[in-house]
Parts: sequence; C-alpha cells; structure tokens
Amino acid sequence: MGSPNIFQERAPTNVATSEEAIVRFLNVKKAYNAERLIVRNLNLEIARGEFLTLLGPSGSGKTTTLMMLAGFEPATQGEILLNSKSINRVPPDKRRIGMVFQNYALFPHMTVAENLAFPLQVRAMPKGDVERRVHAALEMVELGTFGNRRPAQLSGGQQQRVAVARALIFEPELVLMDEPLGALDKRLREQMQYEIKSLHDRLGVTIVYVTHDQSEALTMSDRVAVFNDGEIQQLSTPADLYEKPVTAFVADFIGENNSLTGLLTKRDGSGACAVKLSNGQTVKGSQVGEFNLGDETVLSVRPERIVLNPAHISDEMSSVEATVDDLIYHGDHIKIRLAVAGQEPLIVKVANQGRGADVMKGDVRRIGWLTKDCRAFKRGKGDRHG
Repeated sequence: MGSPNIFQERAPTNVATSEEAIVRFLNVKKAYNAERLIVRNLNLEIARGEFLTLLGPSGSGKTTTLMMLAGFEPATQGEILLNSKSINRVPPDKRRIGMVFQNYALFPHMTVAENLAFPLQVRAMPKGDVERRVHAALEMVELGTFGNRRPAQLSGGQQQRVAVARALIFEPELVLMDEPLGALDKRLREQMQYEIKSLHDRLGVTIVYVTHDQSEALTMSDRVAVFNDGEIQQLSTPADLYEKPVTAFVADFIGENNSLTGLLTKRDGSGACAVKLSNGQTVKGSQVGEFNLGDETVLSVRPERIVLNPAHISDEMSSVEATVDDLIYHGDHIKIRLAVAGQEPLIVKVANQGRGADVMKGDVRRIGWLTKDCRAFKRGKGDRHG
C-alpha cells in the first residue's frame, strides 16, 4: 500500500546528494553485561538507496549493529530511526525490512515458489497478487523455471538467489544481508557479488550488508563502515578507504598493506613528515591526524606503490636498501618479500611479464615510494609492529 514497486528499475542516483537518510543510529550502545560494550556510541546515517557495508573483524560490532536494526537485538541505549520514526519498540515482523542470512534459511519441505510466497501469505496478501509477485521475483533472479523445485535440488548459488528474492518480494525499502556469501566457493561468491550489486543498481532498494571480507566490501559498496572494538573507525567510499585510510587499523585491515615503525622527527605545513627508522635511516610520509615530534609512528604504504630499483630518486620520494627474503608466484604478478631495517618484511608486487621478477633470494636492492603514497599515523595501543 503506497510502497514503491522495487521490481521496477530505478533511475541512477547519487548517494552523496541524497536528501534523506532512511536509517539513523543516534548514540546507540549495546552491552551484554555491565562491563563489556559491544557497540559504543554509534551515530550513523544510511542514505536512501545506497549500498552500505559494515566491515570488520569478528567481535567488532558489525553483526550486532545489523541485528539491532533488524529488531533481533534490543539497543541498550540510544535510538534507531527508520524513515524518521523510532523503531526501538517495533517487533521485527512489523519493520518491513527484508533479511538474507548466510545459511539462506529456506524451508526444505517447500518448493521455491512456496518459499517465496510465504512472506506474502503471512501478510494476508490476495492469492492473485501472491502469484504475480512470485512470478516476477523468479524472473528477477533468473530462476523462472525453478518454481516447483525444492531447495535441496538447487545449487548453492541458486539457493542464495532464492533467499535474495524472498527478502525482496514484499517490496521492503530496506534489505539487510548478514554474511550472505560466506558459504560459497570463490568463483560462485564473485558471481553472486555481481548479481546482488546488479539487482541493487536496477531496483534502488537500500542494502545494509555485513561481511568480514575486505575485497567483497570494496567491490560491492557505495560506502563502507569499518568497525573495530564496537566503533566505526572510518566511513568512506571504497576508494577513499583504500587510498586515504584515517587510522593505522584501517590501513592494515583494508587490502594488502606494508607497515614500518619509527619516530617522528620532522613535519611541515604541507602535511609531509620525516620518520626515523630503527636502523637510523629517515624516510618520508604524509601525516594523518595530530601527533608530536618524538611520537612513535606507523608508516603505511601499499605493495603496488613501492618501486623496485627506482631509476631516479626525487625530493618527493623516499628510498631504502632492502634484502630479498622470498619470491611468491601469483600468476599475473609476483610478490617479493624484502627485509628492511630489521622489521617485518615489506611486500612489493611486480607484474608477471613472462620473464620472472629479475631478482633472486638474497639480493640487495633499493626500493622507493612517493611521499604522497605513504601514510604516517601516530602509533596506537592496538597497532602492530612493523
């Protein structure tokens, strides 16, 4: 009654210019006992029509946040708004939110069509409308001829499509997905990532997606909220998360990353700084956040931004000598592990051009990186050593 038909394709939208948040978390906390906060002072707005991923390690608070939004967990403190109305005391079945679980949660004794019809029947929808929507949902996920099969007769990917269709069939404005691809193999998981994202782009439904898979989050999302210890460390587009992490945790958690530690010895007004490594050598990076001369510093640089044997060392580049520790073949590229300043090995990626990496274990080589490609963070209590 009055809700948009999500089976109709939408016009493209821009999340950044969305005028209204469909979901707001206002100072939300969740604790299972008096001493341990699972979610701490969460303030988060989710734009209408966006694909937002909650990403983080186990126990970081991402799944608990999703369960509070679904209504399966009550908030200990704070308020959750859906369409500007509090849903703290609204039961899950009254929130009009679709849900997709990792284990699909399909009824094994029902056919595919009966599984899809179930959420409509419990809402007392007329039989004709149920049949129409079931047909449209099956066509939407390209399973139009599978209505009479039972879940056990489907592949894992097909079962997941049915689960997605069932979450969408009653035309919710919001769909929550909790690690929905975790049980699939790599090839099928990548295929389903594309299919879910394609459905989102066509239908315009808001999706909140939970995963611990960084690649999945970067591939599918409009924005990603990175959780750690019950707090959002950074909420950004995938590109900004990868290129401009704001904490050492985010830099280390998102994608592949190299870390070096040292002491901050110099900084200038442009944001560039100098860091003295444990072997006495000084390298440069771009300072992120506020910290002081003498503070312990973590430098972060991506493997693809490190140059092996740079032909020219400019003022905008740092360089160090490194010893080749190992070479790892990855098909389209080769990873070279290099020991630097007695710290954890750095990884350099070299494209496989059919002639190997032109280096051998034990070689001493010079490596370099641009100052703008190296992020410098004040070392926190939980940051790993370089």
